[in-house]
Amino acid sequence: MNFLSFFITSLFLLLNIQVLASNCSFNLEGNKMMQFSSTTIDVDKSCSSFTIKFKNTSDLPIDLAGHNVVVSKSSDFDNLITLIDPANGVNQGYLPPSPQVVGKTPLLGPNETYDLVIDLNKLDLSQEYVYWCSFPGHYGIMKGNLVFN
Repeated sequence: MNFLSFFITSLFLLLNIQVLASNCSFNLEGNKMMQFSSTTIDVDKSCSSFTIKFKNTSDLPIDLAGHNVVVSKSSDFDNLITLIDPANGVNQGYLPPSPQVVGKTPLLGPNETYDLVIDLNKLDLSQEYVYWCSFPGHYGIMKGNLVFN
């Protein structure tokens, strides 16, 4: 009987740990229709960091329509999109380094993945944050909100 109680308790704790861990990450995809799979990502404020597990599901070549994820304050978005320039190159996601960028993935080609880890302790959670794609022109459609709960 003690073994059964121990087993059930251990299983319960393991499942709770997995549920808590899953609240600190989100699977996000970008497709060839220039769309993210979600326009909102809910972030648990109790997480010390948050991971966006990003996958480009498009079959289009990176130089024609690569996708990435850039995280910034909503108030910095308009300024940041003016900095997008093909001269910055694919390796920079066409976006020069900027302190206004909270985090970004590289531009990804077909079926490539990247885990973007955001340290929540470095964010001002009273501000609004967005995620978007910095491939020229994509940010008009590929944009979503981070919601802190």
